[in-house]
Amino acid sequence: MTAPTRHPTALELRAHALQLAKAFDVRLIQSAQLKPDEALGITGLRVALCTAIVDETTYAVALHEIGHLAAPTGFVRGVCDGPRANLLRIEEDAAWTWARHYALVWTPPMQAVALWAEGTYRQADRSAEPPAPVAPKASIDWTKY
Repeated sequence: MTAPTRHPTALELRAHALQLAKAFDVRLIQSAQLKPDEALGITGLRVALCTAIVDETTYAVALHEIGHLAAPTGFVRGVCDGPRANLLRIEEDAAWTWARHYALVWTPPMQAVALWAEGTYRQADRSAEPPAPVAPKASIDWTKY
C-alpha cells in the first residue's frame, strides 16, 4: 500500500513560485490588495503581479502570470500579426500550459480556476466588437500634485 501524497503547504507553494520566477528572470510581486482575478504580467518590465499566494488556487494564478512572461508564446502580440482574439487564445493557452507543466502539483481546484479563466477569455473572443471604454468615475485634479 502506498502512502497518500502530501500536498505542499502554502509556504512551499509561495517559495516555489518565487524560485520559478527567479529562474525565468521574472519579478513576482504579490499583494493582498489585489483580487485573484486582477493578476497580470507586464512584459516590458518582466513583472508578474498577483494576489498573495495563500493556497493552491492563488499559486496557479501566479504560475499562469509567470507563464505569460516565460512561455515562448505567452505573449506574442508584439511579434506577430493576426486577429487579436486568436493571439489572446494562443497566449492564454501557453501561459496555462506553462503553469501546469511547472507546478509542483496540479489539483482539481487549480484546474477549476484554469477552466474558469479559460472560459472568460474564450467567451470574450466571441465578441466582434471591442469593449466600450469605461468612463472615469471622477476627474482628477492634477494641480494638487
